[in-house]
Amino acid sequence: MKKAEDEKSLILPGERVASIEEFEGGKNTYLAPDGTIRSAAIGNKVLDLKRRIVKIDQKNSPMLPKVGDIVVGYIEMLFSSMISVRILIINDKESTAGFSAIASAKVGGRDRDRRGRVVFRTGDIIRGRVISLLNSTIHITIAEKEFGVLYALCFNCGGDTVRINDTIKCIECGAYEERKLTNDYGKETFRLIHKASR
Repeated sequence: MKKAEDEKSLILPGERVASIEEFEGGKNTYLAPDGTIRSAAIGNKVLDLKRRIVKIDQKNSPMLPKVGDIVVGYIEMLFSSMISVRILIINDKESTAGFSAIASAKVGGRDRDRRGRVVFRTGDIIRGRVISLLNSTIHITIAEKEFGVLYALCFNCGGDTVRINDTIKCIECGAYEERKLTNDYGKETFRLIHKASR
């Protein structure tokens, strides 16, 4: 089997390694919407010239989440129309790689509560699904009912919260706030997910 390995430079996740016309994507690669084959890991490009397959020989580094993976993390930054989520768990396995993902804060055409405030806050625990790895950026969706805020502390006093319809209520100070909640919102759900990931 004839193979050619490019040792000159390390390939980073999201980098173009070939086009679909030239090669088929092999291990640690994915097909981008523009028809290019891109790396899903840090490593060296390996070309199987006989079978016309390109793969990445992964170095000791964590895999990027793949399209379709379910991730859990916390909101580290809020922007006008997007949120940045630090990923803690990928497919029920703990991730210590420090990946961040972005998601649209506009959910179902409504991204603000009745008083015009964004329905997310820094520190909220989020569950979402990876929908794209375009330009080396992990994009997730939180639009479906099982995705969104999995657990949040009270914005007012930092106390525990419980779900009341589409709002959360603090059991310490009684404050209410709207969120885009998962269908299984709650501290216990997050505790179980976190315990299972270890």
